[in-house]
Amino acid sequence: MRRLLHHFRRLAADRQGGTAIFMSMAMLVLVASVGTAIDSGRGYLVRSHLSQALDAAALAGGRVVFATSRDADIRMFFTANYPSDYLGATVSGPTIAVDANGENITLTATATVPTTFMRVVGINTMTVKAQTIVKRTNRGMELVLVMDNTGSMAGTKITAMKNAATNLVNILYGSNETQNNFWVALVPYVATVNIGNARTAWLTGYTASKYSPGTWKGCVEARVSPYEEDQAEALPSVKKWAPFLWITTKGITYTGSDGKVAKDSSGNTATGDNQWTPINETTGAGNAATGPNLGCGPPITPLQPNKSTAVNAIAAMGPWSRGGTMANLGLAWAWRVLSPAWRGQWGSPTPATLPMDYNTALIDKVVVMLTDGVNQWYDYPDHPPGCDGIQNCKLPADADYTAYGRLSEKRLGTSVNATATTVINTRMTTLCTAMKQKGIIIYTIVLQENDTNTQNLYKACATKPEYFFNSPTAADLAAIFQQIATQLSNLRVAQ
Repeated sequence: MRRLLHHFRRLAADRQGGTAIFMSMAMLVLVASVGTAIDSGRGYLVRSHLSQALDAAALAGGRVVFATSRDADIRMFFTANYPSDYLGATVSGPTIAVDANGENITLTATATVPTTFMRVVGINTMTVKAQTIVKRTNRGMELVLVMDNTGSMAGTKITAMKNAATNLVNILYGSNETQNNFWVALVPYVATVNIGNARTAWLTGYTASKYSPGTWKGCVEARVSPYEEDQAEALPSVKKWAPFLWITTKGITYTGSDGKVAKDSSGNTATGDNQWTPINETTGAGNAATGPNLGCGPPITPLQPNKSTAVNAIAAMGPWSRGGTMANLGLAWAWRVLSPAWRGQWGSPTPATLPMDYNTALIDKVVVMLTDGVNQWYDYPDHPPGCDGIQNCKLPADADYTAYGRLSEKRLGTSVNATATTVINTRMTTLCTAMKQKGIIIYTIVLQENDTNTQNLYKACATKPEYFFNSPTAADLAAIFQQIATQLSNLRVAQ
């Protein structure tokens, strides 16, 4: 330093013109170099703040990628995270680009920064650019859609439910037929659940000829104590199921306690509520359907990896009349689909390694459940053994056949429908609690059902209050399923 100072003193004392020129040029280079470093640092700070604001905005947009408010949310988060007039920079953007499947969001912004020292060499501004790409990625997941297929869903309800559920599946799969560590199952339910007609080994007391000239479709009765719904994990090897069989009421004359023959609302002799043969087990027949499988919906689709399989199973759902609504049964079978105790039980197309253990790292077990009605028996009007619609009825209280048999059998400890509803709801609450204790995430949706007890039941069943949705119209389902799909998607910064 002493030598350097000595040389500068000599240059300062030198009166020759060449030295002055050299000093001027040296100072110009020195100022330009220092100015470039300072202004570049300013540009770096601006670019750093741009990147941070873009990251926040892209992540916010990714969470509502399919919402109409997406772009507005992105800009709002960008503005909130980028200081106004930071270092005097003028910002352009962000520009927003989203691919067709909503899987990648690309945000770009530029800023024009006024220079300070670089003006000496004629550079008054500089431009910096930042870009963020956010990719929606799904955690590993075993997802079960538990869908109400009862007769009251007929019309716009079931159409809206199927469209919304299909959209949810498409969102989670994107354009891919499979996703890494992602499996989907469906459990349609009515007043019983169809486990698939190939699973006769899970049955007790099954006789094929009892269904002649038809065949057993696959529905089962509920197991009896102590293997009720909250003990769902018990395997068929521990306790089997009785096959669902609605015996024919053809040829039976019903008389009340007064000895008189039951009459329908038109004054005619009231016939039984399931007159077969002939057999007509179709959704189109509605309440007038007949057969040993009356009220039995489509079979369970166990955990499997393909989008097309899930979409096709949703398309196959329909409104199956009679019996009533017993959602606890659907939830119990959803647990069996997810329980590691049932690993290897379901067979193809479920991989032999599924279901995975509870709390496996980066694997979520999720149930999305929908209903449009109260848990209760249905009594077919004008048709015994129930009294609904029958004139001066002296018959015992009764209703349709379900997974709990007839109401008059008192399998739930009562022959009063309202009391039976309370018992079913209590069992469902116990079941929800047991599943959540295992770490299963539960979303619930109530569609066009104003019963307060039912709404409270499903709200309490959901893992969090915000995981419960009340859909006052069928049209609202699309947005609800889309919101659930978005919540099930996790985001990471890709670049």
